[in-house]
Amino acid sequence: MTILEAIQLSTTDAGIRELSFANLQEFNSFMDSFNFEDWPRNIVVPPVVNGTFNGIKAAETLVLRGWVLRRISEDTNDWRSVLLEPDYISPMRDFARKFIRRMLDSEIVDPSRDPATYTITPEYMFLNQHLFGVSYQAQIPITKNVC
Repeated sequence: MTILEAIQLSTTDAGIRELSFANLQEFNSFMDSFNFEDWPRNIVVPPVVNGTFNGIKAAETLVLRGWVLRRISEDTNDWRSVLLEPDYISPMRDFARKFIRRMLDSEIVDPSRDPATYTITPEYMFLNQHLFGVSYQAQIPITKNVC
């Protein structure tokens, strides 16, 4: 299984409607290409693989960054963030957590290494598109034969 296959399968298994890859420099024009019904969406920055080598053994870690976002059609300029949590932020946090857990259950993970770490951060009014949800970052130890 490749990294891309693991990301695709984990997105589907987590119940997220769509998967996209985004170049941060082109993100605003990228966001304009979606309709309201295309959400929630798992938007992944093309993943980075970090490695270490101690002269005998190599170890690689997948740095996975992205967002699970939902677009809201109503005007949200004066909404308080506490009102957004139950309906908009919390479900996206659950999707992100499920996605990361599915990634950790995939065959690309190296079970002999330290456990993965992750951070999930709320995102309120992300960009100018009325997007709400979470951003995530995960450090996932992967096997060396993954491409």
